[in-house]
This record gives sequence, structure tokens and C-alpha cells, in this order.
Amino acid sequence: MERAIKEIVSSAELTNLYEDIAKNLLAKESLQYQQHLFLISIEKSLSFLADEILEKVDTEQNTSINKLSLIEKWKTLATVDSIQNLVLPEIGHQGILSQIEAYYSMLNAPIKDNVISSDSSLDLKKMNMLLHKLYRWKDLLRKTLDEC
Repeated sequence: MERAIKEIVSSAELTNLYEDIAKNLLAKESLQYQQHLFLISIEKSLSFLADEILEKVDTEQNTSINKLSLIEKWKTLATVDSIQNLVLPEIGHQGILSQIEAYYSMLNAPIKDNVISSDSSLDLKKMNMLLHKLYRWKDLLRKTLDEC
């Protein structure tokens, strides 16, 4: 299915489309059940961003990366010299990919009724920060590759 979509639309447009979907989900009044959809749209955006970058870099792994998971795509792209310093921090401990995994674990964790307050919930502020971080990182990557 993704291959058929990519034949019609470029990876850059799909990246922007999934970002817009995430942004529209945050604009809704109630986020009660939309947090998973938000994280999925961020993941899809990052996946297509990796494909877009790979098209610009044109490495020998161009066809095999489409079969990899999101994190493995970015680990492969971390070996590219021109963007290595931008990719490595985001796949590390405090990077965007580890934040997505942490947010998934927050959503899937059982709710503790005996705790009065907890900072480990996925709220609107955290999702906005994640989306903003994605915007900045994507723009930085695109500008770096366009200048190189």
C-alpha cells in the first residue's frame, strides 16, 4: 500500500501530510482517544522523512531501507556523514524517537488510581512539544541537505 502511495506522491509531501494530520488531531477539543493516532502520524511522518532524505543522499542502501523499521531507518541514515551530527542526537536517549517510545509506554501503562497526581501522563503540552521538535528537526535536515 505504501509503495503504491509513494508512486503517486513524493515522500516529502507524505511527510508534510502526516505532520498536518498530527497538527489537526491536536486542534481537536478532546484528545481522549486520539493520542495513539497522533503518535502513529508522527511515526509515519518520520518514516517518510527518512525515505525523503535517503532519496537526496542516494546511498547504496536505497531499496533495502524501505523494509526496515522506523528506528532502523534512522540508524542507517546516521551513518551518512553530512547529516550524522543531526541524526545521532535524535535517535539517542533524549531524542524524538526515544520520546515517541516513552509516550507509547505511558499510554499503554495501567492507570494507577491510588496516585493523586502524576507527571507521567501524555498531555497536550507534551504532544505540542513533540510536534514542534519534529518541525524544527525536519527543517534543519532539509536545509542541510539542500545546502550540501
